[in-house]
Amino acid sequence: MKEMRERVMEFLREQLELDKFILEKCDLMPGGVFVKDREGKSMLVFYDFMKDKVDYWFEDEK
Repeated sequence: MKEMRERVMEFLREQLELDKFILEKCDLMPGGVFVKDREGKSMLVFYDFMKDKVDYWFEDEK
């Protein structure tokens, strides 16, 4: 799980300016992290081990 969380965090550092978001750990998904913006919108970023890649869901998609 630690390796999956590291890959998720690497993805987030590459894609976002992390100081503009609130990050919360989500243990329901492998390596899961809730990313919330200042407007209260959120997405879940996680490691999809079936596809062997980092994936994400926006709050209104699932």
